[in-house]
Amino acid sequence: MLKERALSGVVLIALAISAILAGGNILTLCLLAVLSIGTTELVQLVAWKGHRAFGGLMSLWIALFLFDRAFPHLNFLNLGLTLLLLATLGWAVIRFRQGTANAVTGFALTIAGGFYLGWTGAHFISLRTLEEGLFWTLTICVAVWSSDTLAYLVGSQLGRTRLIPDISPGKTWEGYLGGVIGASLITSLVTLAWQQLGASSTVSPRHGLIIGLLISTVSPLGDIGISMFKRYAGTKNSSRLIPGHGGLLDRMDALLIAGMVGYYYLDFFVI
Repeated sequence: MLKERALSGVVLIALAISAILAGGNILTLCLLAVLSIGTTELVQLVAWKGHRAFGGLMSLWIALFLFDRAFPHLNFLNLGLTLLLLATLGWAVIRFRQGTANAVTGFALTIAGGFYLGWTGAHFISLRTLEEGLFWTLTICVAVWSSDTLAYLVGSQLGRTRLIPDISPGKTWEGYLGGVIGASLITSLVTLAWQQLGASSTVSPRHGLIIGLLISTVSPLGDIGISMFKRYAGTKNSSRLIPGHGGLLDRMDALLIAGMVGYYYLDFFVI
């Protein structure tokens, strides 16, 4: 299982880095594909508890946020929000008239799922378009990957105190702290490597340290949030798509929070 998990992880990281390097429309389309698959997993999770969210509309919500970030000059966010809100409400009314008792829940889940996945994921487009956006986006991804890996390694060896046992019983405070400390040091050092590859002095170890600290501290909330849905649905993974890992939601949960946190730190304090 560990070998399978490691191999799948290497492939996923390689694909993610390729999309980040490409940037532009390729990154936008890759995000749309990944988040749309995540949508199907989320729809299935809530379906196991008898709720029906509309995956097609949820994907349209995601596309709206992504394309607004990719093409801000078109200024269609407000119109898009209006049309999608009407369409989602209309779908819920039709479902209710057909006798679906939880049509109101489906309305709320469709909007919430589309907003959560679309709004958070769209920040990677904004990250990539920042000055030195390539290096900052890679730094944020390194922060998540190193935090996850070190939290797992430290937790499996030294973990004793459960972090949040009713939602994610495998996580421990020891693993969490190991991930925070390790990721902060790694992202600080990785900025030196970026400077050797052409990054400016703005991509500094100080900012790398702060980004690593912020992301490794806050991004586990994304992991715990998706774990909450999985516990509610009574399943361990969001799907069986990725050998050794589960579904795409299981892999991008922390990244979605990290992209948002990293972007606003850079926007307010660096760029």
